[in-house]
Amino acid sequence: MKSTLVMEFKTEGGKNTTISITSPRADLTAAEVNAVANEIVTKKAFVINTGAVVSLENAFIRTVEETALP
Repeated sequence: MKSTLVMEFKTEGGKNTTISITSPRADLTAAEVNAVANEIVTKKAFVINTGAVVSLENAFIRTVEETALP
């Protein structure tokens, strides 16, 4: 199975943007994700056409299982 950490942010322009990180640690905690998200917001690490990210709206781990066809 493939896992991806998905962090959904709100931008200065009021739009949503998503940052996805593949293969997150299995023991990753919400506190760790929130700490990194706060650093991203504080340092304006990501700026897109609708402005810098200003808040974390949602974060979750997406797990996908791929099955090859016979």
